[in-house]
Amino acid sequence: MSLLNSIDRDHVLTAMETWDAAGGANYMLVRGGVSTHVLVHHGREYDAAAIAGIAHGLATGRTLTPADIPGGGAGASKALTRLGFDIRDDSPPSTRVPGTRASTPRTTSARGTGTPRPSRPSRVAATDKPVDLCPRCFIALPATGVCDTCD
Repeated sequence: MSLLNSIDRDHVLTAMETWDAAGGANYMLVRGGVSTHVLVHHGREYDAAAIAGIAHGLATGRTLTPADIPGGGAGASKALTRLGFDIRDDSPPSTRVPGTRASTPRTTSARGTGTPRPSRPSRVAATDKPVDLCPRCFIALPATGVCDTCD
């Protein structure tokens, strides 16, 4: 039995929220995007092994480091793909995990005619749109665009 069988989709979603709250994007910048297995969710990128380790901690009380996960990033990718998450695998094609996708999307149509598909506009939920902030006190601006506190 794999260590990651104890996690479910809710654990992973909570782990991503925890990652965002702790400034995990900065972690990816510091590491220089070293991870070849990237969890892509709502346009955001996460280190798949780190998220799987945090999710395991939420499920069992014992957080795993990427080194503790059997198979490392590839093992985390398999577990997250099994839960229905989108994983981008930047490793060489010969070592790519089944069910993941390469970093560069295909541009040919499904029929293989070589004609590029038209790009679809990205859909962003209202809750994911950035909030306008007051430049002086950094409080969210109301719909009027005028800060109630400063003006």
